[in-house]
Amino acid sequence: MSLIQEYKNIIFPKDIVGMFADIVEQDEVLLNVFTYIARKSQEEGKFFKGVTVNDISKMVKIERPVKVVKGKQIHFENQVTYIHRQAAGKIVDKLFAMSLLSCKPLTPYKYFFITKRGLQIIQEIIERQQKLGAENNG
Repeated sequence: MSLIQEYKNIIFPKDIVGMFADIVEQDEVLLNVFTYIARKSQEEGKFFKGVTVNDISKMVKIERPVKVVKGKQIHFENQVTYIHRQAAGKIVDKLFAMSLLSCKPLTPYKYFFITKRGLQIIQEIIERQQKLGAENNG
C-alpha cells in the first residue's frame, strides 16, 4: 500500500492549506497544471478517469522563451505555447510529492487524480482569487 493510499482521508489544517496555496500560486506553471487537473476532474465528475502527462502537454499553455532565428542571429522571445512533456512530468511529480495528486498506473500510462488535500488547496486558491477580484471591482 502506498503512502498516498494510506493517508488518503487525512486533510490539511487551515494554516497548512494556506502555505501550500502560497507555494502553488508562486509558480505560474505549477498553478496552470494544477488548475487544469482540477477543472478536468470537475467537468467530468464521476466519469473522470484521470489525466496523463501527455494530456497536460497537449492542453496546458504557458509563457516560455522560444528560440527565434532571423538570418544568422538567434534570440529568444517569450511566447505562449504548450508546455513540454518533460516539464509537465516534473510538475506532476512535484504535485504528487506534495500529496495533492494521486496516481493510478495503467501500463503504459500513469493517470493522475486530485486528492482531498488537493481539493482543499484549489478551493483556497479560488477563494483568494475571488477576494482579489472583489477588491479590484469594489
